[in-house]
Amino acid sequence: MIIKLTNACASNWLLIADQLNDPEGWSRFVPCHPVDSDRSRFESLVAETAAYYVKLKACKHLLMRGRSAFEYDWEMEEETILGHAMEVAARLGIDLEIGDETSKSVLSERTVA
Repeated sequence: MIIKLTNACASNWLLIADQLNDPEGWSRFVPCHPVDSDRSRFESLVAETAAYYVKLKACKHLLMRGRSAFEYDWEMEEETILGHAMEVAARLGIDLEIGDETSKSVLSERTVA
């Protein structure tokens, strides 16, 4: 599993999990992943670690087999977003990749261990 915090051109900050171990027939319309799957662990931790001040929602247009994504609220401070993303990655025991080639924000391209 790869966890990335990125600032897409048309969206606010996105927290994306790629290379999830979804079953062959996975569909966002008929979720069929087991509770011990990468997707379940990632999505559960995103919700569990989101305190009352962390506002985010699932990006349905980015949900596909092997990928899950959440978009942070436009009004959230970048430090809060980074803190939340780092906590999710740390609790999963995975490095957090940050940024992309189009990101012009304070959060530049780097990996946080």
